[in-house]
Amino acid sequence: MKSQPTPVPVTLLSGFLGSGKTTLLNRMLSECGDMKLALLVNDVGEINVDATLVKTQLKELDDSATQMVELSNGCICCSIQGDLAEAVEELVKSSGADHIVIEASGVAEPTQVLQAFFAQDLFGKTIADIAPLNALVTVIDGALFMKEWKRIHTSDTSGELIRPNEEQPVFELMVEQIECADIILLNKRDLLNEEDGARLLGIVAGLNPRAQSLLVTQSKTDVQALLNSRAFKMEDTIGAPRWMQELEGDKESTASRFQPQDVSTGSNIMNPASFTSTSSDSESDFSTKYGLKTFIYRGRIPFKAALLSRFLEKSHSGVLRVKGFAWIAERADQVALVSVAGDVNRCDFIGDWWATRFEKGQVKRDQFPEEVERSWQDPFGDRRQEIVFIGIGMDEVSIRSELDGCLLQAEDFS
Repeated sequence: MKSQPTPVPVTLLSGFLGSGKTTLLNRMLSECGDMKLALLVNDVGEINVDATLVKTQLKELDDSATQMVELSNGCICCSIQGDLAEAVEELVKSSGADHIVIEASGVAEPTQVLQAFFAQDLFGKTIADIAPLNALVTVIDGALFMKEWKRIHTSDTSGELIRPNEEQPVFELMVEQIECADIILLNKRDLLNEEDGARLLGIVAGLNPRAQSLLVTQSKTDVQALLNSRAFKMEDTIGAPRWMQELEGDKESTASRFQPQDVSTGSNIMNPASFTSTSSDSESDFSTKYGLKTFIYRGRIPFKAALLSRFLEKSHSGVLRVKGFAWIAERADQVALVSVAGDVNRCDFIGDWWATRFEKGQVKRDQFPEEVERSWQDPFGDRRQEIVFIGIGMDEVSIRSELDGCLLQAEDFS
């Protein structure tokens, strides 16, 4: 019988092109102490530029003990998930590493990368069994993020920033990478003034209150603390986005919640203990200081599709993030997932309401999940509007009024 390999922890690095992700990886190589790292570098192009840069660093370190695998011509969050699983398994078995670091492509969405780690094989085993996740680390170009934030919330609405060969707007991708992270490095602090740095911390804390957010320059941070953080917790990490917490009614405070840290260029104050969750009453103070606000729009009347579409396409001052479930009259049987990040909006239909399935005889009432029972209200079942708004200086009264105007009116039923 083959012995099971000793588990090797994995740290996943995400971040858009130019954020400083490869710089952080190079710092890990030179500042990891006695820890032996194995690297997996992913790029969507035929030429893996990041891997080339890392190889240069390895040569300078003369580190022949470090093993590196390149995955090119596809993103590990979608088209080459199988390659990722095979590569990680091989590194665990043969590299002799103490830790594996994966640098995802700039367009990777961390939630999709997780699917590869927790997908079961024919024997019910997962990659996470032999390569448990240490932390999901996102590196954000702080200067670019604030530039986009200001563009979205000024009169300049000439269009979202889209880089060549990328389908997803940059700001939306950065928001999604922030929302699924345990540790967020807000890089290029030296390009931000004090006010913008503080505002950036506030915005990021509003998007993901669980994560540790640190302002840094040239991706400088305590590498060994990061590699030993053990910050990933499946349910906590996946449920970290503020919009999810609002929908779940999770009002608990944690040590990291709304307490972003400020790391200067010459010092490293991050340590593993800083990721310990304890009670804190700082959330309201932080929200007041930076003007962060959230609210949930709820209702049991369907939207008119055209009216909701016009609402989503319109710019709403101060709105940073919108996400939640919508009931749309023209497709009343299906759940609509509404998403807005900056000035990028989407509305996707993700399946039938449980009420639809119940009415068609596809499920019985005793088969309903607990969350469906909690949201059930006759005569429409779980069909509802439940949309979270997160922003700074939002006009809640105006937004609610506009959404009310998108609902079916009494005359529509006659």
